[in-house]
Amino acid sequence: MVAALGLFAAACSEDSGSDAPATDAPSSEAPSTEAPTSDAPSTDAPAGELPVSQSTIDTALAYIGGTAGAASGDPIKIGYVNADEGTPAWPEASFGIDAGVWLVNNFLGGVGGRPVELVKCNVAKEEDGQKCAQEMLADADVQAVITGAYALGNQPLLDTLAGQKPVFISNPVTTPEFLATDGIAYTPGVPGVIGGMAVFAAKYLGEIEGRDVKKVAAVYNDNAAGIASYESFIKPIITGFGLEVTGVSVPDTAGPTEMATAIQAAGADTADVFIPLVQVQGCIGVYEALKTLEIDTAVVTTGLCFGIPMQEHLAQSGEAGNLPDGWYFGGYGFAYEIPGDPATDAYIDTALAWGRENGDDSPNYTGFGNPTFGTFLTVLKFMNAGATDSAALREAGKAFTGPMWGAVGPMECGANPIFPSLCGIEIGIQQQQGTEYVSVMDGYNGKAINPTKELAAG
Repeated sequence: MVAALGLFAAACSEDSGSDAPATDAPSSEAPSTEAPTSDAPSTDAPAGELPVSQSTIDTALAYIGGTAGAASGDPIKIGYVNADEGTPAWPEASFGIDAGVWLVNNFLGGVGGRPVELVKCNVAKEEDGQKCAQEMLADADVQAVITGAYALGNQPLLDTLAGQKPVFISNPVTTPEFLATDGIAYTPGVPGVIGGMAVFAAKYLGEIEGRDVKKVAAVYNDNAAGIASYESFIKPIITGFGLEVTGVSVPDTAGPTEMATAIQAAGADTADVFIPLVQVQGCIGVYEALKTLEIDTAVVTTGLCFGIPMQEHLAQSGEAGNLPDGWYFGGYGFAYEIPGDPATDAYIDTALAWGRENGDDSPNYTGFGNPTFGTFLTVLKFMNAGATDSAALREAGKAFTGPMWGAVGPMECGANPIFPSLCGIEIGIQQQQGTEYVSVMDGYNGKAINPTKELAAG
């Protein structure tokens, strides 16, 4: 377990100094999976003139500390970098932050009454990282940069901006992001989510499923994020628990046929747990391949697999549930499919309203949407509290202890000596059971997984 623990080592204090909920590691007793379930919030437009509910406005307003109403005057600029196009790409992150800008400027008073404007840059290839960083540096009005999700050009972007303008990393997916000394991430990112999934598969799933877990199979995208997910987290953690694991890489563009070949090569048919680490289109390919191969091994995957494209595919295939029956999903502690977290519920209401504003009644708002929306609101929270320049935003960002919008547990910025950018420390697991999406170990039932503490406990 020593090698895996080295990846998660953190100088964690039992008292984070915040009023955040307790973060004790879950007991080894298998948790109940009964509640809550997926009675999703209403998606109907609210009555009256407001396109979003008053509770959404109240929740977001209380979080950012603004004044209700429409913003006016000269805009306040914030840099934004994302992979909107290319392969891989995560356009849902941009949908999320765009929804946030719309909400803030129309209903939350912007920042100090002034509207917010995003200065955007797309990363589609490695050299775009340097280009985007130079653009952000050249704009004196940009005092901070938010990233959505991107797998290329991370190192040059972060190196160029380091010490100049703080980078708030909504969804850390690559090693340069984990290691960024001037980057701030309020989610556990790949280390937390993938590490927590590995802990869940090795330690808890057997008790929940009533089976011995001895062998794990995995497929992962052949990109920087996918390789890091498997080689740095899944493989060392699973083997650290004394289990066997076999992983096979697949291209980002792999469809059902190519997925089937990889799944067979990984030995998923004889494994006790199968872990696919792929993007949402790859998840669809995995689902179809497993169905064709008639493999019913327990599946543990990331929240990317419960994206809208997967749900639409299942509906077209005649499935009763929104997601594949029996699959477990790891994420940031709360789920789009389970109501009860006011922040996540408010994001969904905002996202659907923003979609309607743009003539889209079924927008792709899931995946990295809410974390990017939440990071944006958190930066505005600091601005409304008086942090207006790069130095002040950096200081406020690194001092933040939570609670974080849509994420479980406290924030412990700077506590991890291996991955200094990561402030989030806990993750959640949910499962699709028939037509219901249920809490297993997450923020809803107080049993969220802290991989660092779990690995330290052995």
